[in-house]
Amino acid sequence: MLEITDIVTSYGKIEALKGVSLSVAQGEITCLLGPNGAGKTTTMMTVAGLLKPRRGNVTFEERNITGRDPGHIVQSGIALVPENRLVFPDMTVHDNLRTGAYSRSDNEIEDDIEHMFERFPRLHERQLQHAGTLSGG
Repeated sequence: MLEITDIVTSYGKIEALKGVSLSVAQGEITCLLGPNGAGKTTTMMTVAGLLKPRRGNVTFEERNITGRDPGHIVQSGIALVPENRLVFPDMTVHDNLRTGAYSRSDNEIEDDIEHMFERFPRLHERQLQHAGTLSGG
């Protein structure tokens, strides 16, 4: 399903990833675990198209998505969920949730948001609150 083969990604002259390979089969759950600076975030940002690798390939469902535009990658079915407080702070919680699904129909989006509100009732209570004012807990 997802195949990362020998990717090398750099920040300027600094090589953050040096030949990373990873394979995730359909139905598997995979965790990237390691200390700060190990390349976890860089790997995910490369898969999501936010960073372009200098070398290597990223294949999703047998299609090469290496270096593709992030919008194309989202359309193919891959999304990166930001860590920490990487939200649009001046937008509401509800608007932040909608932004992540811009390529889908309104009905699909609202159904999924309602499902998230069922799983996380506190988000439902705070859906009109600016996301930047949430505690992050």
